[in-house]
Amino acid sequence: MKDLLRLLGLYRRHVGWIALSMLVSLVATLANVGLMAVSGWFITAMAAAGLAGVTMNYFTPAAVIRGLAILRTGGRYVDRVVGHEATLRLLADTRAHLFARMVPLAPAALDDLRSGDLLARLKADIDRLELTFLRLLSPLAVALLTLAAVGLVLFLHDGLLSACVLAVLIGFGLLAPALAAAAAAGPSRALTARSADLRRLVIDDLSGLMPLILTGAFAGHRDRLVGVMSSLVQTERQLARRAAFGQALGRLSGDLALIVALAVGVPLVAAGRMAGPDLAMAALLSLSAAEVFMGLPAAFLGVASTLASARRLFAILDRQPPVTEPANPRPQPEGRDLRLDGVTLRYPGGLRPALGDISLDIPFGSRVALVGESGAGKSSIAALLVRLRDPNAGEIRLGGVALTDLALADVRRTVGMVPQKPHLFTLTLEENLRLGRPSATADELAAAIEAASLADFVARLPQGLATPVGVAGTTLSGGEARRVAIARLLLLDPDILILDEPGEGLDPETEATVLDRVLDRMAGRTVILITHARAALHRMDRVVELDSGQIIENRPPSDASRRV
Repeated sequence: MKDLLRLLGLYRRHVGWIALSMLVSLVATLANVGLMAVSGWFITAMAAAGLAGVTMNYFTPAAVIRGLAILRTGGRYVDRVVGHEATLRLLADTRAHLFARMVPLAPAALDDLRSGDLLARLKADIDRLELTFLRLLSPLAVALLTLAAVGLVLFLHDGLLSACVLAVLIGFGLLAPALAAAAAAGPSRALTARSADLRRLVIDDLSGLMPLILTGAFAGHRDRLVGVMSSLVQTERQLARRAAFGQALGRLSGDLALIVALAVGVPLVAAGRMAGPDLAMAALLSLSAAEVFMGLPAAFLGVASTLASARRLFAILDRQPPVTEPANPRPQPEGRDLRLDGVTLRYPGGLRPALGDISLDIPFGSRVALVGESGAGKSSIAALLVRLRDPNAGEIRLGGVALTDLALADVRRTVGMVPQKPHLFTLTLEENLRLGRPSATADELAAAIEAASLADFVARLPQGLATPVGVAGTTLSGGEARRVAIARLLLLDPDILILDEPGEGLDPETEATVLDRVLDRMAGRTVILITHARAALHRMDRVVELDSGQIIENRPPSDASRRV
C-alpha cells in the first residue's frame, strides 16, 4: 500500500486529466447500462400496452434511447482519447523525472547496474505503470460508481432487490477476481523480474555478439537466453489462465445478477408491488452492470508486477548522488592551480582505499602524466578532479577554493575529461561533436577536428560530418571514437584537460600525432595525461607514478620515462 500511495504521488501534476478521464469513462459506462435498461423497459411497456389495448407516449423513451446510444458511442471514443492522453502524459512525466534523477547519479552511483537493466527501468518498468491508472484505478473507480448508481435505481423499486443484485455483482465480479489475483502475486512479481532479466541479457548479448561468436561462447549465452524466455512464457501462461478465470467470473456475475433479479422481482410483480416493464428494466440493468468488471481481473493480476516495477524505479529515485551542489556556491576563482591535499577515496565494498592520503600540486599551465598499472588510482584522481566523486577525506582545491564549494557546472566547464570509454550517441558525426558546444562556428569545429587528427578521416567519409555513427558509435573504431570525444571536448575549450588513455586503439604514430596536436592546442593551459605508454611523455613537465593508491614517483620525464 505504501508503494501504491507513493506511486500515486507521482501523478499529482496530472490530476485534471485523471479526473476528466474518469468522468468521461463513467458517462460512457452509465450510457451503456442505461441504454440496456431503458430499451428493455420500452419494449416490455410497448408489448404490455398492445396487449391491454391502450396507447402510450413512445416518443420520449425512443428519444432517450437514441440519446443514450449516441452518448455511449461518442463517450467510448472520447474515453479512449482522453484516457490514453492522460496515461501518456503520466508515463512521459515519470520517464523524464526518472531520467533527470539518474543524471546526477551517473556514473558513480549507478556502477552496480548494467546498461540493459537501466534501460529496462526507463522503458519496460515505466510502461508497466500504465496498469496503475488506465487499467486499474480508472476502471475500478468507474465500476464502484456504476454499482452505486445501479444499486440506487434498484433501491427505488425494492431494497431487497438492490441488496441481492449488488451482493452478487460485488462478490463474483469484484471480490473473487481480486482474491484470485492476490493468490497470484508471486508469479506477477516473477514476471517483472524475468522480463528485466530478459531485456538485460538481450542487450548485453547483442552488444557483445562478435566476441561471443569468436570465443565460442555464443551457444551458452543463447541457451541461457532461451531458458529465461521459456520461464517468462510459462509465467505469462499461468497469469493468462488466471486472468481468463477472472473474466469468466465477471461474466458469470452478470448472468447470476440477472437470475437473482428475476427471482426477487417476479414475486414482486405477482404481488403488484412492481410493474412488469420495471422488472425487465431491473433484469437488464443487473445484466449490463457486469460489463464494468471485464477488464478488472487482468488489472488485478497486474498489480503485483506493477508494484514490483514501481519498487525498481523507487530504488533509483532513492539513491543519493555521489556529489551534490553546494547550497551557496562560491564564484569561480581567477586561479586555475589544482591542489590535492591528503585525499583519500574508498569505493563502496572496496577492501582497501583506491587512493590513500594523496597530496599533489598541479600548477596552471603545467603538463602532468599519471602512470602506473591498472588499478593504481589514476582514473580515480581524474574522477575526483571533475567531481564525479568526492573524496572520503582530504580536500581538492581549484585556485585556492575547495571544489565542493563550487557549482558543478563551473567545475566541469573548467575541468574537462575524455574518459577511457567515451560514449557516442546515435546521431551524426557533427551532432556528436557539437554536444561539446552547440553554438560553435564551422571554423571552430574544423579547428577541433584538426586538433584531434580527424580531418583526413572526415574527408574520406561520403557524407562527411553528416555521417551517422550508428548505435553508440558502433560504425567507428575505438580509436576513431576516442578522437571524436577529444574533438568534442576541445570544442568546450576547458582550462584543464584530462585525457584518460587517449592512445588506446591507435597505432603509436597516430597516437603521437594526436597528443602533439592536443598539447599544442592546449598551450598555456593544464593537461593531465593518464597513460600506460611512453608517447608524448617527453613533453610532460612531471610524471607521477602511482601504485596501490599511493604516489611512489613524482619526477621530471627524463627521470621517470624509462620506468613506464
